[in-house]
Amino acid sequence: MKKLFLISLLLIFVFTGFAMEAEAQETTIEVWFGREEFVPDDEFETFHEENPDIQVEFDVIPLEESHTDFMRNHAVGEDPDIVQIFHEFIATMVAEGTVMDISEYIEAWEEDDPEDFAEIYDIAWDLTTYNDGIYGVNIHSAPYYMGYRKDWLDEAGLDEPETWSELLDQLKVLQDEVLEEDADEYAYAQPGGAHHPPFWMMSTFMSMGGEFTESGLPIIDSEAGIELIEFYMALGEEGLQDPEADVWASGDMRGAFMGGRAGFFPEAINIFAYTQEELEYNEEWEVMVQPHREGAEEDFVVNTFGWPHMVSSNTEHPEEVMEVLKYLFDPEIVMDVAKRYQPANRADVLETEEYREAHPYFEILEDAHAEQEPYPTHVRSVQRDDILNEMKYEAQQAEVSAEELAEQYQEKLDELDQ
Repeated sequence: MKKLFLISLLLIFVFTGFAMEAEAQETTIEVWFGREEFVPDDEFETFHEENPDIQVEFDVIPLEESHTDFMRNHAVGEDPDIVQIFHEFIATMVAEGTVMDISEYIEAWEEDDPEDFAEIYDIAWDLTTYNDGIYGVNIHSAPYYMGYRKDWLDEAGLDEPETWSELLDQLKVLQDEVLEEDADEYAYAQPGGAHHPPFWMMSTFMSMGGEFTESGLPIIDSEAGIELIEFYMALGEEGLQDPEADVWASGDMRGAFMGGRAGFFPEAINIFAYTQEELEYNEEWEVMVQPHREGAEEDFVVNTFGWPHMVSSNTEHPEEVMEVLKYLFDPEIVMDVAKRYQPANRADVLETEEYREAHPYFEILEDAHAEQEPYPTHVRSVQRDDILNEMKYEAQQAEVSAEELAEQYQEKLDELDQ
């Protein structure tokens, strides 16, 4: 009996040892998402079934905080393996050495599965490339287009504007001839305050043919920069936007358009998905690619902003990290996110009937979406944003000429590179 007990005890130790060894071989990959909406619907259940040796743990750290929280945690070795950020911080993260160049793994991905890789838009890599290195995967990005009140333009006998100057003329017609003076209705809505990075303003600048220095600073004292400033001046001076719009956040702008109180608003596809729930698409409202600057059609650029998944330079498991990134970019997994939130940079997702049914307006934007170019990153992006937001606020007050304002703020921007 004693002998049987010892044998049983030995077997328990052996199996416990095996279990401990199996557990020790399991790799844990930590992921920080920037929004709850980016989390795959199955929360990695399928991934765990297909990769039993890799355990994914995830959290949601708001994009507004993820960059600084990541840097802080990286310094003490407590950062995640994958972090989702606003792409404008890439230059800073590379300069600080906090993210890993995964170029060799991307090349291996293409070699191992060229057919799947061919479905991915170049912007997936272009946006995360800095100094010839690739530091993450830009699964989702959002060029800013334009939503407008189709019924209001029809009432005024107007077609879609092709240039920004034509848009301004149409805004004046809407404000003077279509909208009621005391109805709290305005021809244009935009986030005029400093609540966010100046993505909306820079989308306008890039569509006007605006250019950037090699370091990523916008060249404001240019024809495109001056027209940009003049546009915001006109919105304020001529009463084409709500009097409080110069301090509006994005939610104020969206609420104005969806609530039937604005004629045009610059936005991305994820917001259009909500807009169609409030207004009748193709009857009350429609979408268009942003106009170009008159005489500069060839300089027009379809801007884009992204929320890439970056790889920490502290990770000890780059191969496993790549398996997680491939899973997040898998067409079957990313389709759900694309339908309800942000488009995925894959042709085999955006070209499906399933996606088009959820976003009927994408047909209008399809060609532009395939040609998107990123808003450049900069090592001092926070300071750059502050300067640009300050410039836009002053433009809406229109106390000096556009040329003077452009010169004044170009000097402030240039100081960031000194």
